[in-house]
Amino acid sequence: MSNIIDISSKLTNERPKLKLAEGKIYEIDDRKNTVIKLDSIMSEKDLNDVTNIDKMAELLLGGQAVKDINEMDLSMSAYQNIMIGLLAGITGDTFEVTEARFRKEAGI
Repeated sequence: MSNIIDISSKLTNERPKLKLAEGKIYEIDDRKNTVIKLDSIMSEKDLNDVTNIDKMAELLLGGQAVKDINEMDLSMSAYQNIMIGLLAGITGDTFEVTEARFRKEAGI
């Protein structure tokens, strides 16, 4: 008889959420196909082009969230924190772990 490895309790369709401010909580689309699309954007686009930030955020959060974020008129460093938060959401890591990885890879 074969060994059954039961991972059923580890599989969920519950999405991570990103809280930007009081009352501004957005669900992150961390599904496989969405992450594949995100990877494609990150590979093909110039990540220094700030217009791509909105494209990536819209893919993961949706259009209304991007509109709300843009209305907040945030600094570029705040957008960097949003992107780190989004990456933390799709990888399942904490913000701090993802931020440390980002800074290490960026040489910061």
